[in-house]
Amino acid sequence: RTPQGSALRSAAAEGHPCALVPDGEDGAKIPVMEFIEDINAFMDKEGRSAETALQKLHEQYNGYRRMEQQVQARKLKLRIKLPDIEKTLGVVKRIKQAQADNEAEINTHYELSDGVYARATVPVEQDQVVHLWLGANVMVEFTLDEALELLEHNLQAAKAAIEEQAESIAFLKDQITTSEVNIARVYNWDVRERRKAKEAGGTVD
Repeated sequence: RTPQGSALRSAAAEGHPCALVPDGEDGAKIPVMEFIEDINAFMDKEGRSAETALQKLHEQYNGYRRMEQQVQARKLKLRIKLPDIEKTLGVVKRIKQAQADNEAEINTHYELSDGVYARATVPVEQDQVVHLWLGANVMVEFTLDEALELLEHNLQAAKAAIEEQAESIAFLKDQITTSEVNIARVYNWDVRERRKAKEAGGTVD
């Protein structure tokens, strides 16, 4: 009954609430932007060319911005997915409890379309199975215990991934701030050097 890995990966990519959430989903290695302590030494390494230095710094800055947008998108996707996982898990737990209480059936309501619900009576059997729609045209049959294990794993993994992504976003913001400061320092160095060159009657490339 357990779905194949390729199907789960496809379903996870589609973002369906029952799809497996990989542990440490974010997992991106974010490079550290070093603060330029000695601007003169830094510019010496760059051949004392403000244009070259600024081009590199802007590329790094734009890279951090792109990474921030990507992590934000993944975090939002998981936040949308979380309530659906919790709701599905609650349904499976309710059926499990009905089994334990020897209930013959469960009365419930299901959504026909947006805002439209219908009443349903669901028979409860001791060998009850459920079908979870994983997305990517994949629906898989699970025993209640298998469904509980899958959904509880997804719930914990989603919460952990959201927390990790929040930390990544905070770290990225720090790198973006450092990048902006470094860019400003190079601009200021260039202004000073041009002023010195003008006063000395020369030019700066």
